[in-house]
Amino acid sequence: MKYITSIIALSMMFSASAFAAKQITLEESANYTKLGDLSIQQTGVPTVGHKYISSEVDKKCNELSGLDGKDCFYRIVSASGQESDHKDIHVEIFKK
Repeated sequence: MKYITSIIALSMMFSASAFAAKQITLEESANYTKLGDLSIQQTGVPTVGHKYISSEVDKKCNELSGLDGKDCFYRIVSASGQESDHKDIHVEIFKK
C-alpha cells in the first residue's frame, strides 16, 4: 500500500509541473504574443526558483488573459542582486 501511495504522490508531483507556465528563449518569444511583465523580489533566505516564478506567471497570466498556466510562457529578462540574500527578477509573459 505504501508503495502505491508513493508512486501516486510522485506522479502527481511531476504532472503538476506539466500544467505550469513554461520558460522560453528570446528567439522563441518572437513567435508568441506578449501579455505583460512581472517583477519578483526576494529578500532573506533564497526562495525564488523556477517553480516559484512559474507559479507567479500562472497567476499573472490568468489575471491578464484568463488563460491556464499550460497556455502561458515566460522569458526571464533580467536577474540582479545576490542569490544568498536579495534578488530582483524581471519576466515577460507570453501566450501562443
